[in-house]
Amino acid sequence: MQNNYFLGFILVCIAGFVWSFGALALRHSIDLESHLMPYLFYRGLSVFTVIFLFVWFRDGKKVLSNIKRLDRFSLLGALILGLCMLGFVFSITQTTMAISMIMLAIAPLITAILGFVLLKEKLSKTTLVNMFIVVLGVGVMLNNVSNSGSLLGAGVAFVTACFFALFTITLRRNPDIPKLITPALAGLFCALCALAYIVFNDIPLTLSVHNITMAVISGSVVGAGLILYTLGAKYLPAAELILLSLLESIAGIFWVWLPAFGVNEVPATNTIIGGFIILAAIIFQGFKSRQAQAARMP
Repeated sequence: MQNNYFLGFILVCIAGFVWSFGALALRHSIDLESHLMPYLFYRGLSVFTVIFLFVWFRDGKKVLSNIKRLDRFSLLGALILGLCMLGFVFSITQTTMAISMIMLAIAPLITAILGFVLLKEKLSKTTLVNMFIVVLGVGVMLNNVSNSGSLLGAGVAFVTACFFALFTITLRRNPDIPKLITPALAGLFCALCALAYIVFNDIPLTLSVHNITMAVISGSVVGAGLILYTLGAKYLPAAELILLSLLESIAGIFWVWLPAFGVNEVPATNTIIGGFIILAAIIFQGFKSRQAQAARMP
């Protein structure tokens, strides 16, 4: 289909926008650091439920046969993404939302390197230019990282970005294999890891109604975004996938800053400037992809 590339572009951008609202649910949770594992259990279970219900509704009885088609890269992707889910929420409890999002913005560069080495994917000149623009934006944002939040939280967020890059590579490997089961299994893996920690350390699984609600909302948002991201992954190179999903980082910082949403976590001036630089790269990528689509039209 002529419009596959542009379809992938739209799906991944919407995924990033949907994911950005998960930041609000995390920030509205009460004393998250003290109840991290029960929260991760309910959040991971919600991710699994949302994606599995979608797949079941779409594929019906084919779900079981599609599970059997999963290869080792799909299973590895589920494991890696599950670790991402654990790492991201932990980083949020250790530093500001802005710093965690900044670290995730490094992922496209990592993905480009891995995509070229492991998948032999070449990037267009437009994507390469935009990646340098993103690096510039991240550099501006990182100017105050040592003075705000915890370096531990920033470090965990960076490792999470590396894992998300690896997950994206597994999505691009053998794209004809049904991939939506992979993020569903990742949510289940996250929940089981949290449950194992809870049982081993004799931690109560109970949470306040408010925190359970926030965990379910956060998991549902993540699950919905992963559905869109995985569907779009079939049409775009790995590095470009994550480049477009950076809309999550920009919008997430904005939502927790906006007083109307009740968090009012004010980012540093450099974070705002860097965010606009990254947003410009995303808009430019969209403009060029739309031009390319128009050029292919009869």
